[in-house]
Amino acid sequence: MQASWTVDDVRHGYRGRVVAIGGPKHSGKSVFISTLYQQLLAHHPNEVFREAACPDGEGMWSAESDPAIVAKIRQKGQFSPEFVNHTLSSIESLGKRFPLLLVDLGGLRTAENAEILKRCTHLIILSSVPAEIILWQQFAASEGCETIACLDSVQIKLESCELDDSVRSTVDTMTLPVTGQLFNLDREGSSDTYQAAVNRLAHWLWDVSMQ
Repeated sequence: MQASWTVDDVRHGYRGRVVAIGGPKHSGKSVFISTLYQQLLAHHPNEVFREAACPDGEGMWSAESDPAIVAKIRQKGQFSPEFVNHTLSSIESLGKRFPLLLVDLGGLRTAENAEILKRCTHLIILSSVPAEIILWQQFAASEGCETIACLDSVQIKLESCELDDSVRSTVDTMTLPVTGQLFNLDREGSSDTYQAAVNRLAHWLWDVSMQ
């Protein structure tokens, strides 16, 4: 679902791509975004930036901390005019500085997120609810933001109800939008279940951003 920009669209002035990551709540977006960002930073340390555009109290610190501690100290905030205005200004400024900017959009299709998408060039959808994917595509397209990846987030568990660490995620970068299944995006599980697939996606995202 391709989108187009108006002549005076701020996105024409960006240095490269501003890629939002969105999708419904409880899809493992925080784990996914942190892993994707770390993979990109490892190869392009001065060329990639991550902007938290959702007032949920999360960031890189939550991915690198003990899950029990994160659950205790994380505070989910609410969108305020001040937060939204600051976020929109930051995205516009950072988009002119970095060839690749990742924007953590959050999990609701709100008016605030519509304004954020209006400043993003592309969207990666991560969803634990398949029916939500088309809704997010339409939501982004209405703001001139093209969806470049639609990823299913799936939890695979053993009979003991523990996460199955033997499963491996897959992504198909030969399609557009990119498709794939990411398994067990959970701080309690092993990153082996999704690390290689996210790494492949990171390489692909950087390559297409440089075209």
